[in-house]
Amino acid sequence: MKTIKELLASHGIELVVMDLEKRGYYFDELKLMVVNQNQSEEKQKQVILHELYHALNHSDFNALYTNPVFHSKMENEANTSMINYLIQENDGQFNYTSVLEEFNLGLGWECHLK
Repeated sequence: MKTIKELLASHGIELVVMDLEKRGYYFDELKLMVVNQNQSEEKQKQVILHELYHALNHSDFNALYTNPVFHSKMENEANTSMINYLIQENDGQFNYTSVLEEFNLGLGWECHLK
């Protein structure tokens, strides 16, 4: 399993950590990811994984991001990918309730974790 740094490097994405009002952004045209420095390292990691999924899978769909249905779908996909990476990183060992609470997810997400 590649590390986050390896994943970013293999796709030519530069990471900048700085003071932001939001958790993070990805600028497709610059291949630049910016993450808020005022978050814990674990939260920064989650944001990087979430934004990386957008970078690799949604860059051709930026125009659809303003549509609430597509926006929700893309956010759910990015969250699912981030959670799956973190579970794999932990050798598949996790507690359903802890994951749901950690990421502030409803019970409907349980099916994504199995």
